[in-house]
Parts: sequence; C-alpha cells; structure tokens
Amino acid sequence: MSEAKWNVLYFEEWVKKEGLDLIRGHKVDNVFTQPLKPWARTGGKAVQIQLDGTGELNASYIQEIPPGGELAPQRHMYEEMIFILKGRGSTSVWRKGEKKNSFEWQAGSLFAVPLNAWYQHFNGSGSEPARYIAVTTAPIMMNLIRDDDFIFNNDAVFPERYNSQEDYFSGKVHQESFDGWDIPTQISFSNFFADVYNLQLRESNRGVNTKGYSFEMANGVLGAHTVHIPGGTFTKVHRHGPGAHVLWLSGEGYSLIWPDGGEKMKEEWRRGTMLVPPDWWWHQHCVVSKEPAQHLALKLSSKRNKVNRNSNGTMKSVRKGGSQMNYEDFPPELMAELKRIFQEECGKRGTPVHMESVADF
Repeated sequence: MSEAKWNVLYFEEWVKKEGLDLIRGHKVDNVFTQPLKPWARTGGKAVQIQLDGTGELNASYIQEIPPGGELAPQRHMYEEMIFILKGRGSTSVWRKGEKKNSFEWQAGSLFAVPLNAWYQHFNGSGSEPARYIAVTTAPIMMNLIRDDDFIFNNDAVFPERYNSQEDYFSGKVHQESFDGWDIPTQISFSNFFADVYNLQLRESNRGVNTKGYSFEMANGVLGAHTVHIPGGTFTKVHRHGPGAHVLWLSGEGYSLIWPDGGEKMKEEWRRGTMLVPPDWWWHQHCVVSKEPAQHLALKLSSKRNKVNRNSNGTMKSVRKGGSQMNYEDFPPELMAELKRIFQEECGKRGTPVHMESVADF
C-alpha cells in the first residue's frame, strides 16, 4: 500500500465517492460565488470544505437548491448547523411516523438540524437558486465509525434533542447568563434565528466598541456567535480550540494568525470570505474599511455541551487564566508590529484609525 493511501481519512474518501470537490487550506475566498458540482445524494449542487484549522473534527459545505426545487429528504448521525446565504424557502423536520415541523427562512437565517432527524429543504423562489452554508460534525463521526449505513440509515432517536415539539422552530429565545468571561454575557438558546443581520447585539469585550451575540441550538456540540467590529479598529489577540468557521458578512480587512513563537500569516478577507484559525493559534481581526465589519463564527464549541476546554477562556484575559490578550497585555514589540501593519493597510484605503482609547497606540 502506498504512503499516500495510508494518509487518506474515511471522510475524504466519502467526499470523493459523493463526486464532490473538497476544499482545503486556511480559507475560502467567497462562499457566495464558490463554484459547485451536482450532488446526487441531495439533488442539489454542493462543495465540501475542510479547512486546516478544523483539526479533522468538523467540516462545512455549501449547497444550492435549484429554482422552484427541493432537495431529497436526509437524515444522518452527525450534527449540522445551517446559515442561509441567499434566497428564501422552507424546511421540514420530522421523526419517522410523526408530524412534520415546517418553518420558513430567508437570507441571514440560522438554524440547526436535530441529530438524526429527517429533514428536507425547499426553495421558495421559482427564478433564483437558494444557497446555504452548513457546518457539520461529519468528519469525526465518519472517521470513527467508517460505515455509511450506520451514518445515513440509522433508526436511533434522541428525544432529549428533538421530540417533535410543535414550537421547536418557532424562534422563541431563552436567555442564560454566562459569567466565565471578563464581562457577563447572555447566551441565546433557540433552534431558529430568523435574521442574524438584524439582531439586537450586546456589549462585547472583543475590541474597541465591539458588539456581539452568542447562539446555542438543538442541544448539540455546535455553537455560534457573531461580532460587529467598527471600521478602523482591530480586535484583541485571542486563541481557542479547533473548528471555528469565521464567515465575514460585511466589511474588509485581514486576520493575522500565528502559533506560539511562529511566523505570522496574514489572511485578507471581505464579505463572503471564510477562514478557520488552527487549534490554539493566536489571531486577531483587523477592519481596514471605513464601514464596520461583521462575522459569524460557526464552531465546534458549545457552552453547555463541551467537547474540548480550549475555548473556555476565549473572552477572558490571559491575566485571569483565559486566552485573550487585552490591549494592555500586548507585549510592546507585538503592539508595535500590529500597529505598523494596521496603519499601513488603513492608509492605503484612506480609512481613519479609531484606536484612540487604547493606550500606547
């Protein structure tokens, strides 16, 4: 057996058998325009994505539903969280022999498919395709089980996750306070958020005048958050566990990413770019456009149902045992380097720098 064959994982072989491309690397340039291929399993067009920062634990895919069309019903023994990129439509979710739950969605909607529940997506437009991106735990499940029949034809039910409740996708939000970070944070529990673009965001300690919102859905291990960052500012340096798919919804900028003692990588982004920082690598997000930026992070990081502890302190200062460098924690040489790069990039675009509240900037 060749060395190359020894290095192939089951998930990669499955993607190949499905006839789809698998994107690797650190980022996808534009999820809105990324080319897709027909996917016989669903009847749509798709591409699978497993960026290096996932640690082979989770992955994502982009899929389109044809105009006036629908995708084939699916169920699977891995979790899935879906963000609608464009279009409008509806989804039905059900357990075998029980009533279907159906709800409508639009561009900006965020929801999760309960583990191993049947579901089907429908396009509400007869003239335009609908497109979504999903983050899943397919890689870890497939690489461990190595059996397609177990993954896709399993009758197991998980009533603690989904029990055909009529209001499951009603959009009702339950708030819980999380006090493990530098400032108390509200975590929002629901199974359907109608519009991520128009949420009432809350105070965040990620950077200068940043605001955010944290999501928990379907009683699973996947979670999400969104952060709004003013133009001409950069975030605090932070790090966390693997599998955080950072999707940029607006603005323009770059992210610096580096391991302890290693060389810094500069990844430029704009609306539609998605990147995944590797496990425990330091990184910061820098907005060089005059208008603000917003990202949505779809991640292997639930506050309630943890699979690793590396993301526990991502909004807590390193001085308190966390994994975020507040501005005053930056070593002088690091601050000087980050400041120089940022001022140069803002200067190229005529963007005023708004870091006046940060000492030594």
